[in-house]
Amino acid sequence: MAQIKRYRLAQMMLILFLLPPLCFGEVYITKEEVIRNIFPSHKEYKEEAKIVDSQEVKVYTALANGKIIGWAVVLDEMGKIKPITFLVGIDAEDRVLQVYVLEYRDMFGSEIKRRSFLKQFRSKSTLDILKIGRDIDAVTGATISSNAAASAVKKALKIIEDARKE
Repeated sequence: MAQIKRYRLAQMMLILFLLPPLCFGEVYITKEEVIRNIFPSHKEYKEEAKIVDSQEVKVYTALANGKIIGWAVVLDEMGKIKPITFLVGIDAEDRVLQVYVLEYRDMFGSEIKRRSFLKQFRSKSTLDILKIGRDIDAVTGATISSNAAASAVKKALKIIEDARKE
């Protein structure tokens, strides 16, 4: 009987240590901080929610003196198990300025948040293929997360392209 209690106690301790990383995502930076970093000259921004592929996407239009200087698109893209929240900064010429990982929820693959990986998306547009292994190098051991980043950037560029046509 004492052995069963020790076994149950060991199980509970294991659950207590393993469960939190599975339940909570790690927030790296807020969208407000990112918008300030990407658009330091912005005076204000407008927020708009859009539904794309049954998912809510937030689009922030950065303005300086009443003129659009760019957009910040916040969207989730599926990682291996849980969604990854990205913010893609796009300039007035529809080119990627910067990409940030706002929240990472999976246990593995968070290395995609490194600047060395994310800077590969700079200056990309809808004319670029954005394919992992072709024009974007994957992070070793994080292929699914790398693909999620490329997909998020493609979606963000398409959202802004479509919004400008409206």
